[in-house]
Amino acid sequence: ELPTANWSSCHMGALIFVTGLSLFNFSYSASNIGGVLLYLDSAHTDCSHEAICLHSSLWKGILVSSCLVGAFFGALFAGPLADHFGRRTTLLTNNFFFIVGSLSSALSPGIQCLVVSRCVVGIGVGIASALVHVYIGEVVPAGRRGEHGAILVMMGTSGILVANLVCWAISDWRWVFALGVVPALLQVIWGSAIMPESSLWYRQRPKSLAMARRSFQAVALEGMDCENPDCEEAILESTASWANLWQAFRSGEAILPLTIGCGLHVLAQASGINVIIYYGPKMFTLAGFPSSTAIFLSAGISACQMISTLLLSRLVDKVGRKPMSYIGLAFMVLSLVGIMWSFWMPAGHRAGWVALISCFSFRVAFSVSLGPLPYIITAEVFPEHIRAPGVSLCLAVKWVANFTIALSWLPLSESMTLAGTFALYTAVCVLAAFFLAIYVPETSGKSLSQVTKVVWNKLEDMSP
Repeated sequence: ELPTANWSSCHMGALIFVTGLSLFNFSYSASNIGGVLLYLDSAHTDCSHEAICLHSSLWKGILVSSCLVGAFFGALFAGPLADHFGRRTTLLTNNFFFIVGSLSSALSPGIQCLVVSRCVVGIGVGIASALVHVYIGEVVPAGRRGEHGAILVMMGTSGILVANLVCWAISDWRWVFALGVVPALLQVIWGSAIMPESSLWYRQRPKSLAMARRSFQAVALEGMDCENPDCEEAILESTASWANLWQAFRSGEAILPLTIGCGLHVLAQASGINVIIYYGPKMFTLAGFPSSTAIFLSAGISACQMISTLLLSRLVDKVGRKPMSYIGLAFMVLSLVGIMWSFWMPAGHRAGWVALISCFSFRVAFSVSLGPLPYIITAEVFPEHIRAPGVSLCLAVKWVANFTIALSWLPLSESMTLAGTFALYTAVCVLAAFFLAIYVPETSGKSLSQVTKVVWNKLEDMSP
């Protein structure tokens, strides 16, 4: 029985909120660099009096992408950590990276220290991104999984909104970073009291260890001095997650879930969303708005995205994951065409308003399609015994794609022009629609065991 089966709506709402603080901090910590960059960019402000002042596009790209490097490693190891220590314990302990990384970012004496600190924050970002939807998917009823998953994404969007508002209201970028400590401390205190451990994790753990023992007893333990049973158990626990995933991949069981999870996350990143989030204020300055106005407009767009995500939370389990995705993708394509058009126009207020309306439309469309659905679906399509490592690997691939796109946007926009870059993102959205039609099953209203059967049947249908 689910640990939340008899919970009241109020109690369930508190659980979703406190768990969602991980995604709030994930989004706040990853996106606040967009506003901070304007205070450290010599092209937009006189930062000569600052200890950190950026002059080259390379250093700007490294600073923005440094958080994503840490996120890759955080996501990669989130699954094994969650299988060993439990989902709840890993999520609560993960706040250590948010606290240490936020404080060290705020106190950084130079660009190198700031880059390293952002990597530390990134580890927390990666773990949060990989585990929150897995945890919620295992502790809430199947009929409300999509709704709660969408609300969690709204918590993430609120982190972007707050980051933009803080950057607009506070001119000292060090305080922008330091405030990342607040939600982390709140989750540690409140989450310790109300977050239950996943009953599926308790049930699956002995099976995972048994499978790992069969897979590794002739290989991993060979030649090791492990006469002590505790030593053997420790090695098995440390390798169980990846051993089970590798075994499932070899048998074909994990091929389609990995294809779906990795494909959806890569396409979501390659749609251009993180360019609009990380470089949103800079895009608006290029379109003719002053720096302070650009940050405020980015905050306004985040607020509208939150409202649209609330709409999704009511519809996703009724309409279905795939129909919502098709609708969102259609509007994303139209919005990207509008952004391209704004950069073809002469610089001025008209071009700025076209860019503003198009970015707003894109963010809203993304929030009902490729925003939450890759997280929701990825947490659903993997069988129990490989869910945590499978989702972990998909999120690690997502952060590689995120890093590549964030680092390449400025050089790409200089070589292809801004309009050409967004034309490339438009083509990716069209490709995403075909990917959804071919590979992704509908999972709305199904239990996790039923979803596993649907994915397996689809894999058999696709096999020659």
